[in-house]
Amino acid sequence: MNRRLPSLTSLRTFEAAARHLSFARAADELFVTPAAVGFQIKQLEQELGGALFTRKHRAVELTDKGQLLQKRLGPVFETLQTAWDEAHEPLTETVLKVSGPAKAVHSWVIPALTQAKDQRPDIRISWDLSKQNRDLSNSDFDMGLRWAREPEGDLHWEPLLRTWFTPLMRADVARFVRTPADLHKQGLIDVEYKVDADRRDTMWNAWHRVSGLDAPASYTISCTDTASAIETAVATGHVAIGGSFLAAEQLKSGTLVTPFNTAIAPYSRFWLVCRDGVQDTSEYQWFLTAVRQGARTFDAANAEMQLFFPNGDAVG
Repeated sequence: MNRRLPSLTSLRTFEAAARHLSFARAADELFVTPAAVGFQIKQLEQELGGALFTRKHRAVELTDKGQLLQKRLGPVFETLQTAWDEAHEPLTETVLKVSGPAKAVHSWVIPALTQAKDQRPDIRISWDLSKQNRDLSNSDFDMGLRWAREPEGDLHWEPLLRTWFTPLMRADVARFVRTPADLHKQGLIDVEYKVDADRRDTMWNAWHRVSGLDAPASYTISCTDTASAIETAVATGHVAIGGSFLAAEQLKSGTLVTPFNTAIAPYSRFWLVCRDGVQDTSEYQWFLTAVRQGARTFDAANAEMQLFFPNGDAVG
C-alpha cells in the first residue's frame, strides 16, 4: 500500500468538491476551473486506487471511500482555517442574532450570505432556527425571517421572496404525463401544512382550479410538510406539489421536473422583520441586500412560470 500522502492541493480540492457535491462550486471557491478540479480529483483517485465520486449527468455523489475521506478531512481543514485566521490580526466581530425557519435558512439564506461574506467578514450570524415567530420587540434578536401575508405590529417589514407551488415528479414519471388530468394516474402526495394559515384551501385544490379541473377526491400519500412531500416524490415516483427554493436542488439536478408552467403563489410570503431603527444599520442593509440577491436568483431560474394566486388572479 502506498503510504505517501498526496499533495495538500489535491486534498483541499477534494474537500471542497465533497462539501459542495459539485465540481463547479468547488472551482468557484478555489478560484480555478471545473476542469482543474476534475484533474485533481482524478489524480487523487489514481493514487488512492479507487473512485471517490460517482459521476452523474448533472451531479456527483460520494462513494464509500469518498465519504470516509470527507469525514476525516473536513475537521482537519476547519482546524487549518482556524489556525490561519488566528494568526492574522483578529477582526472586531459583529454578531447578528437572527431567527427563521430552518428550510428557508439552509436552502436560500445561508448560500446568499456566503456569497456576500467577503463584503462583511466581520459579521457572524447566530441562528435561531424555528418556525415560531420570535418576539423581536423585547428580546436580543436583531431580525427575523417571517412567513406572513401582511406586515403587522410596530416592527419594520421588508418583502423578500414570494414562493410558488406546482406539480413535481421524477423525469421517468413525467414521460406519462401529457395533460394535468394525467397526474391522478401517478398518485398525488398531499401536504397537511397550510401555507396560508387563514385559509382552508390547499395548494393542490388551487392548482386544479386554475387548471380547470375538479379538486382531487383522494391522495395516495399524505405528508406533514412540503419538504417531506418532495423527498417522497423522489423516493416513490408519486407527484408532489412544491417548487421554488424548496425543490431548487432537485430541479437543478434533474432529479425532479415540472411538466407544466402553471404555479400557485400563496398570499403569504417571506419578510425580513426587525425593530424600528435596526433597518438603518449597515449590518441590516448588508443582510437585506444579500438575501434579496438570493431571492432574485430563484426568480430568474423560474422566469417562465406563470404565477396565480389561489383565487385564480394572476400575480402581477
